[in-house]
Amino acid sequence: MLLAACGSGGGFPDARPIDSPPPKGTFSLAWTVSDTGSNPITCDQIGGQSVTAVAHNEAFDGATPEVFVCSTLMGQSPGLEPGTYDFKFTLDSSTGTLATAPDQNQVVIASNQDTPLTPIAFALDATGAMNLHLATGRATNCGVAPSGGGISSMTLTLTHNGDLSCEPLTLQIAAGATRPAAMYVINCGMPSVAGCIENDQAITATGVKADGYQIHVKGFEGAASCWSNNDSIVVPPLGQTLDRTLNLGFSSATPGCM
Repeated sequence: MLLAACGSGGGFPDARPIDSPPPKGTFSLAWTVSDTGSNPITCDQIGGQSVTAVAHNEAFDGATPEVFVCSTLMGQSPGLEPGTYDFKFTLDSSTGTLATAPDQNQVVIASNQDTPLTPIAFALDATGAMNLHLATGRATNCGVAPSGGGISSMTLTLTHNGDLSCEPLTLQIAAGATRPAAMYVINCGMPSVAGCIENDQAITATGVKADGYQIHVKGFEGAASCWSNNDSIVVPPLGQTLDRTLNLGFSSATPGCM
């Protein structure tokens, strides 16, 4: 019996070539950040670290978060599979979401192309509050040394870390067990002199611009500047409150300080 071979070389028929995936595409995004009065603010002022665009390809389950550095105010994504996408946007800090922007739906991402999304705007309450206390580390701030700090008067100033400008706040000083309530208006150029602020008196302010600050506190024993604090503080946005005890350092080498 004779067997005839099929094809010129025998063996299996040629296999169908495997289709390669289509080239990917990208999207680009620009954003602005402002307070509720439409005044521009920086990402640093509010602790904004990143902008996240969550991209959902309508043909598949799940979504892909693309993360951009907030302060750049723009960015371009890595490659995405071509398709029709829905997008969600958040402005994020180290502790959570600060603001969202309206979704953008049915955006077509095409192969070998960058698709600019509609620029987005984040708006949020860019103010917070402060609740501060002062402490010498002694039993009292105002009592006679050595059990007390011996402080007779104080000055306070507050400057922005970014441009060193003064923040002219009005501070409310709550009554303590031995000291009356008072009010203090910050004037960095010519600080006003307040009486001693005891360690049980809360120093508060509301509607403070969210930002990083340096606070300067001086405590005097008579005319001698004996106590000081120069801490960096951060007032959070979204109406949140900074709670902090500022520890005053003692200048033992200054004449008149006890």
